[in-house]
Amino acid sequence: MAETAFFLGEGGHVWEMDLPLREQHARDEKEGRLVRVNPDGSPLTEPADQPDVTHEVPKKPNKGSSKADWVAWAVHQGLDPQEAEEATREALIERYHGAE
Repeated sequence: MAETAFFLGEGGHVWEMDLPLREQHARDEKEGRLVRVNPDGSPLTEPADQPDVTHEVPKKPNKGSSKADWVAWAVHQGLDPQEAEEATREALIERYHGAE
């Protein structure tokens, strides 16, 4: 099951989104158009001992990259994380090698 988080959008609506965020949503968060909140929309307070989590865009893997790299790339391209884990490395390469 994918990890999710709640985000407050510009219109005041609270959205539940899968993590890691897709590129556009990560950009919206970075630029302040999405703010991570509690499920009820109240401000999120993270414990001080937890590091700040960034949602980096994975680098496009080459054909010799590990399955983990291909899973990260496929999820970044929109594939469900569980489906990506269940797929073979070869299937991920075939499907996503040409994806930018």
